[in-house]
Amino acid sequence: MLKHTLICIALVPILAGCSPELPRSISTPSPRIPFFAALGAGAYYLYKDNWTLEEIQAGDDKFRITLKKNMLRQDGDSEADMLFKRRAGEIAAELGYDGYRIMEYSEGIESAALGPQRVAHGVIQCYKGATTAK
Repeated sequence: MLKHTLICIALVPILAGCSPELPRSISTPSPRIPFFAALGAGAYYLYKDNWTLEEIQAGDDKFRITLKKNMLRQDGDSEADMLFKRRAGEIAAELGYDGYRIMEYSEGIESAALGPQRVAHGVIQCYKGATTAK
């Protein structure tokens, strides 16, 4: 709810610059609209989810999961392991598997254009039938 409120607040200046009237002559656009659009986009990026998640199928029953942390947020540094396992369980359940094994998992920091970015990479293998390893 807070996220949606902040997005709406960020969009108010953009919408305030719009007019329902048709222009009487062609002129260059106001420089304040791109500024407010950039400000709104920045506010959205700052308050969006801490982590972005990508997954690809790496075989018949294997999946590669990659998590990247939002560089502008300072909280949530230790969430990667929990989010990885949660998504692995969701993948197994959605596809009708009984469980999954973590084949590999690593966390680290990668260089990015705006500064260092916390990342986590892993591969899971889903299985059917009773297996004690998870």
